[in-house]
Amino acid sequence: MCSLLILGCVPGGDAPPAAEPPSVGVIAVTEERVNPYFEFVGKTRAADTVALRARVTGFLLERAFQEGGQVETDDLLFRIEPEQYQASLAQAEAQLSAAEASLNRAQVDLARYQELAKAKNVSQQKVDEAQAEVLVQEAAVETAQADIQKAQLNVDYTEIRAPIAGRIDLAAFDVGNLVEPASGVLATINRMDPIKVAFSIAETWYLELAQAGARARQGQDPDELAAPGKQHFVPQIRLPDGSLYAHDGWFDFFDNKVDETTGTVLIRAQFPNPDQLLLPGQFVTVVIERREAVSAVVVPQAALLTDQGGSYVLVVGDDDKVERRRVKTGQRFGTRQVIEEGLESGERIVLYGIQKVRPGIQVRPETTTPPGDPLAATGPSSSGENGGGDGDDAAPAARD
Repeated sequence: MCSLLILGCVPGGDAPPAAEPPSVGVIAVTEERVNPYFEFVGKTRAADTVALRARVTGFLLERAFQEGGQVETDDLLFRIEPEQYQASLAQAEAQLSAAEASLNRAQVDLARYQELAKAKNVSQQKVDEAQAEVLVQEAAVETAQADIQKAQLNVDYTEIRAPIAGRIDLAAFDVGNLVEPASGVLATINRMDPIKVAFSIAETWYLELAQAGARARQGQDPDELAAPGKQHFVPQIRLPDGSLYAHDGWFDFFDNKVDETTGTVLIRAQFPNPDQLLLPGQFVTVVIERREAVSAVVVPQAALLTDQGGSYVLVVGDDDKVERRRVKTGQRFGTRQVIEEGLESGERIVLYGIQKVRPGIQVRPETTTPPGDPLAATGPSSSGENGGGDGDDAAPAARD
């Protein structure tokens, strides 16, 4: 038995069998159509805002609207006691009648003096004085007419009507209170459909938007390109619950300067708001999405690794050997990551079994299927990366 043990330890005996290459799950890199997007924080404001104020002094007799309700153009909102202004109007009308009577008498006198002057029965001085009196009375008539207009305006100002249609807020004064021009705002009307969102973007993003607009304008009607649904980039709104607002918007304003303190450009977009879901003063996330999809190399996020040198993937070559490949990442769409540089369509990368391999070893690749995205239907993600989103859902669907 000892001899057998000794023989088993002699050099040159049978070598142990070579280890099998580890099996790994690989996928072929593909190009997909994606809609690049980026996100900013914006603030909503009404399409039109009117602050109602009293233009005459008096006690409030009536508040003719429901607070928080919808009002239409020319609806009566407040009524101030009109009696003193109606009396002033009647007085001005009486003064006009008196001025017209005086003018009529002066004109008759002038005509009489002119006839007498022809017969040399009156001096030219009397004629001149009569002519001057006619001019004085004509001026008195014009003054009385102006007083009537002013008195009529004051009567009209006792009724405060809606200059625009919209939603009105709380009344600042109840019926019975004395109001005057110095009383401040009585109530505010906001026209909320469409609603506007103002936000600031970096110069680089502004340049991209401007260049895209310039390319689109070549040979096109500018008015048509400015219309909703025609612009190259589409503004959208992410609501506080993470969902996308049902209506796309359109840009209606780009500032003509860069803010020197922040290096940003102020932009404004409009959004339909038929249900008045959005209120003025809200902070929202503005998602600017490219209308036309573009082709990009996309890999599952699970296949992407990072170290101190940056991001990389494990590529399986034609000889089934593993190679570490540095890549430049772009925008993330849910569970998928855009690769801007470092990979080409058709190359194989390790998705499963990454912990079994290291660069340089040979593996046994098995084609697998990348994981699905349970949130693929919810649109752009809620947090940004590289100026865009990197949340947990998929790329927006292509629009072309």
